[in-house]
Parts: sequence; C-alpha cells; structure tokens
Amino acid sequence: MSDLISAPRRRSRFGLYAVPVAVLIAAVLWSGFWFFAASQVGVQADAWRAQEAKAGRVYDCDKRSVAGYPFRLEIRCEQPSVMLVSQTASPQMSFVARLAEILVVAQIYDPKLVIAEFKGPATIAERNAQPTLSVDWRLGRASVVGLPAVPQRASLVFDDLAIDRTGGPAPTPLMRVNHIELHGRQVEGSAPDSPAIETVLQINGGTLQEVHPLLTQPSNADIHARLNGLKDFSPKPWPDAFARSRRPAAASRSSSRGSSRAMCCRSRRARCASTRKAASRASCR
Repeated sequence: MSDLISAPRRRSRFGLYAVPVAVLIAAVLWSGFWFFAASQVGVQADAWRAQEAKAGRVYDCDKRSVAGYPFRLEIRCEQPSVMLVSQTASPQMSFVARLAEILVVAQIYDPKLVIAEFKGPATIAERNAQPTLSVDWRLGRASVVGLPAVPQRASLVFDDLAIDRTGGPAPTPLMRVNHIELHGRQVEGSAPDSPAIETVLQINGGTLQEVHPLLTQPSNADIHARLNGLKDFSPKPWPDAFARSRRPAAASRSSSRGSSRAMCCRSRRARCASTRKAASRASCR
C-alpha cells in the first residue's frame, strides 16, 4: 500500500524569482540608459558651444556636473560666462556677461521640455574691463519646449529684478521690477519655411531711472508683438539675423509700392483716355 501512495510534487519556484529578476534587469538597463544619456550631455554641450562660437557667442563654465538619477537630468553649471563678439552695430566691441549659477533640468521621459533656474548676481562688462552693470533677482526661471529642433515655445520669468550701474563709489539704481515675464511661441498655422512668432512682455511694478520722471513711478505694462520673416535659425551674429529678418519686409514694402505706382499709372491712363473721348464727342457735337 505504501508503494501505491505517490510522493507530493514539489512546486516550481520560477514564478517566485521571475518578478525580482525582471525588476533587477530593468533597473540595470535603465541605469545604463541614464548614464549613457548623462555622458552625452557633455558631448552635445561642447558641440553647441562650438556652433555658437562661430557666431561670435563664446560660452564657458568653470564647473559642470550632471545629476538627477534615475528619472531626471540635472545639469549644473557654476560661474558660467558668455563673451559676445560682433553682436552690436560696432563689430570691434565685445562684452562679457557672468552669472553665479545655472541649473538646467529635463525629464528622461519628456526631453523636449527644458527648465532652467538662474542664480544671481550677474555682471556685464566690456572685454578686459571692470563690470559696468550688475543684475540681481530673487527668482529667475526659463523654460523651452521643442528642443533639440527649433523651439516651439519659450518663457523667461524674473521676480524682484534689480539693475544697477557699477564702477563708481556706490551702485546707482537703474531699474527695478517686481515681476517680469517674456513669452514667445510660434503662431499656429504659419508656414514652416517662414514661421511667425508671437511675443508677450508683461511688467508689474516697474521703475526706470535717468530717463523721464514719469518712469520713476511704479507702473505696469503688457506688450504684444509679432515677428515675421525669421526663416533661418542657424547660429549667426545677431546683427546678421536681424538684417535678414528685415529683408522680406523691405521686399514686401517695395513690391506694394511698385504695385501701387502701377495702379496709379493705369488709373491716370484711364482718366486721360476718358478725357480724350469726352473731348472728341464735344467736338462732334
């Protein structure tokens, strides 16, 4: 009888270990992907700096670090600076702007949205000279949607913005703003080869010194503008970009003037012809 009793079958433990092993493999793969993406930050940043340098904008960063594992990329740049060469009407002039720190954050699952935070103060000076302007703020942020292609939307926000002129015995206040926002986006339905950009500038509690007594009192502003003719977004000096953006407008103005002159000439010829007809009829009578 004992031989007829079958021994109990042992349950497989594959299901018990399958889930932890799958989670471990996914964690290893995700970690490898994150560290690969973090390693590409420096490569992409150096390529972008090289392109901007050709256009006369030289960016530098004293110390750069990447963090944010496992779901974000946080790029921190300490003591960043930018030198602007041939970016004004006088090509010989160059300026250097320095900042305390920039923190750029992007989500791994949504890399097209980039958010940046700025820490002041910032200084602006001519090359190899002492700073002439100092800019400070309590909170400074920016966001861009659409990277790495042409941005679709961009925003810049500052709270408690203060601009002072330096170089004298004491800083001289130039501008104070409680809150300022600058927004820009591509107009929906605009042609891809000639996009239109809408911009909005909002200022709350702004004062401006040394211009007009009325501007020294706190005031608000809401300014809307539309930019047309920005076809080429490749890196180039700002004067060249603005000059190219003005050419289509000038061409449209000249074409409209030419068409109006042609219409004027046609209307004059029509009036002359009608005058001759009326004169001939009067002579016949």
